[in-house]
Amino acid sequence: MSTGGRFNFDDGGSYCGGWEEGKAHGHGICTGPKGQGEYAGSWSHGFEVVGIYTWPSGNTYQGTWAQGKRHGIGVENKGKWVYKGEWTHGFKGRYGVRESTGTSGKYEGTWNNGLQDGYGTETYSDGGTYQGQWVGGMRHGYGVRQSVPYGMAAVIRSPLRTSINSLRSEHSNGTALLTAAGSPAVSRGGFVLTAHSEAELLKNKKKGLFRRSLLSGLKLRKSESKSSLASQRSKQSSFRSEAGLSTVSSAASDINSTISLGEGEGELPLGEDDVDATTTESYAGEWKNDKRTGCGVSRRSDGLHYQGEWLGNKRHGYGCTTFPDGTKEEGKYKQNVLVSGKRKNLIPLRASKIREKVDRAVEAADKAADIAKQKAEIALSSCLLTSKSTRTQCQHTFSKQTKAVS
Repeated sequence: MSTGGRFNFDDGGSYCGGWEEGKAHGHGICTGPKGQGEYAGSWSHGFEVVGIYTWPSGNTYQGTWAQGKRHGIGVENKGKWVYKGEWTHGFKGRYGVRESTGTSGKYEGTWNNGLQDGYGTETYSDGGTYQGQWVGGMRHGYGVRQSVPYGMAAVIRSPLRTSINSLRSEHSNGTALLTAAGSPAVSRGGFVLTAHSEAELLKNKKKGLFRRSLLSGLKLRKSESKSSLASQRSKQSSFRSEAGLSTVSSAASDINSTISLGEGEGELPLGEDDVDATTTESYAGEWKNDKRTGCGVSRRSDGLHYQGEWLGNKRHGYGCTTFPDGTKEEGKYKQNVLVSGKRKNLIPLRASKIREKVDRAVEAADKAADIAKQKAEIALSSCLLTSKSTRTQCQHTFSKQTKAVS
């Protein structure tokens, strides 16, 4: 026989609603310890069925439950992120959409154990996109990454997205368990391909510092020739101080610039000041553990492109780089530096073994790019097919929820 009333618990929480055989049953509202947090909705023999859960942190969940865990269809508001979709035993599961309330950041696709897994599309804070395969919250398999114009990407600094690796189910007391995978902020930059090798860029940077030091010395000597001995010493000290500050300031500026561009994740081309602001970059190919690894093709809209092997977002292995003027660099790369083969503007590559390996790598890259485009289409079409169904289920769930709360 069902009864009802108000029950106060020793920890300061309370329950007001239906009751059967010593358990919450029917409709009711339960507050957490010390009155913090609340669940309002329907119950079945002590377990939530459908309703609204509000944690002390302010995070909310509206949807269905099974055996004390979020299961079925529901909407979670957590911090600056909103997730709408399916849940399985307390985790985001099967299909859902998670998007930022303050930026264009968004993921739409399949999930497993609270992480992106299977096929999905991701939009980043600067508007760039990725469409393709996922494993355990990371881009893994085949996919296509499209950047926004370089000028826009350079303005929106790291992190370009907040990691949407989920927290495990919050308990009624507001505690949460972090998933092991992923850091709280992961940068997934779109600009990786550079017109110059890292060795060249480092050499040019050192030349620039040497020139500044040399010019400072020349200015110093010129000033000394026009001054008296006393003023020479004074100005010499002053100029040395200025020269030192100039060098330190320039070096610090370079370091800060590198950090702000997120070079650790390969967001933007290192030290390339001549990249037009309207230039975009796309990559189609293989991914492993969230980075371009395997075979693939990267193209910039200014004509620069690379076909070949990759490792950790860098050209690594055999491949061919074509420059905007039509000249080519091909051979074996190691961490973005050509270690054997033909450099730009030199005689054609004729070594048969290297030639054969480059041709095979280019062919494999083109094939990987085609597969990646197919996977991207699957990701996009699956999102279109399931999003309408999910929205319908959410609306149906919320109508039930409204009745339960009222």
